[in-house]
Amino acid sequence: MSVKRGQANTANQFARYGVMILCLVCVSLRPAHADDAADDICKTAGQGIRLHIDGTYGGYPFSVLRDAVLGGLACPSDALQLQAFAVIAVPPPHLRITVMRPLGQGQQGTISAMLYAQGRFVIGERMSLSSFSRTQSPASVKADINLVTTNLWTDLAARITHHKPIIPQ
Repeated sequence: MSVKRGQANTANQFARYGVMILCLVCVSLRPAHADDAADDICKTAGQGIRLHIDGTYGGYPFSVLRDAVLGGLACPSDALQLQAFAVIAVPPPHLRITVMRPLGQGQQGTISAMLYAQGRFVIGERMSLSSFSRTQSPASVKADINLVTTNLWTDLAARITHHKPIIPQ
């Protein structure tokens, strides 16, 4: 009887510690996401913009994705874009860029850019990764980042020409 009790205790310990080890392994394997740190960008436009980056890019370290996003960003530049940006420039708005490219060859991926100002959502853009970006390293996503942020500023400026409010009601 004491042998069975000893085996039961050993089995319980294996189960308990096995579950704890499994949980630690699962937590350590989760994809890297950005922390709440923000970069100051577009300093030539008002007080600039607070950039938040998150997402994953096919198993690459987050720092590589961050460098690619920073290298591809477009800031408001033409007169109409700067005029629209001036309406939301104080305090500095927040831009959140999320890049998601799952692991695996040929997997689709997406980029989204969302602009927030004065505590409200202002405008967003979303697009699929180009076929080139889906098959290459994160550095290849720079052109896609540039396109999505250029579209964001162009669409924001279009609100002036269409006599719409910069920050939706």
